[in-house]
Amino acid sequence: MRAIILAAGVGRRLGDSVTERPKCLLELEGRTLLDRMLDALGAVGVRDIVVVIGYLGEQIREAVAGRQGVRTIFNPEYRKGAVVSLWRARDYFDDDLLIMDADVLFPTELLRRLVDSRDENCFLMDASGANDGEAQMLMAREGRTVDITRGLRGEYDACGESIGFLKLNQETAQVLLRLMEGAMRAGRDTIEHEELYPDLMRECRIGYVTTDGVPWTEIDFPEDVERARRMLSAR
Repeated sequence: MRAIILAAGVGRRLGDSVTERPKCLLELEGRTLLDRMLDALGAVGVRDIVVVIGYLGEQIREAVAGRQGVRTIFNPEYRKGAVVSLWRARDYFDDDLLIMDADVLFPTELLRRLVDSRDENCFLMDASGANDGEAQMLMAREGRTVDITRGLRGEYDACGESIGFLKLNQETAQVLLRLMEGAMRAGRDTIEHEELYPDLMRECRIGYVTTDGVPWTEIDFPEDVERARRMLSAR
C-alpha cells in the first residue's frame, strides 16, 4: 500500500501561524504534524509515501530528506483546487492507496483502524462530527458511503465528518484516476478532490469505519491549534 499525502496548500485560514512555514510543519509538543503522520504510517506498515508539496515546499522537502521511502512531488499550481495536487501524483496510482490530507492530528490507532478495515475501499468517519457547513460530511446507506459534501443532502441512514483519509484498492484507484482525468480535460482545476468522490461512490462500493470517540482534529483555524495542544496534553 502507498500513501499520498496532500500538503501543497497555503493554509490562509491559519493566519500568522503559517506565514513562514507550511501548515503540515506546525510543531505541537516538539513534533510537526507531518512527522507524526509519517511515524503513524510506518507503525501500520505503510512505508511507500508520496508527499505532494507546493507552498513553501522546499521546507517540506528538507524535512523529509532523511526519511526512507518518502518522496515529494511539487505542484506549482498549489493555489488552485486540491484536485490538481492529487492529479500531480497520478503516476503513483498503480497500487492500493491511502489518500490523506496533511493537516490532521490523529492517533495511530485511527489509521490502523482504516488500514485494517474489511472494506478494501473505505473512509474514516467521525459519526459525532457536527454539520457546521464547513466540514466535509459523509452520508451512507447500509454500510456504503453514497455522498460527501459540505453539509448534508439526500437520503442516508448514517452520517458524519470525513477525517480526510480514504483507502482505495488498485482497481478503484484507477477509477478515480479516470474521473480526475475527465475533470482536468474539462478545466475543473479549481475543485477539491472530494468533489469527485460522489461519482466514485456511484461506480465503486466504498465503506467506512468510525472514530468511535477517539480524538482527532483537522487544523484549519487558530483555535484548532489550541484544540490540538489540549488533545496532546490530555494523552
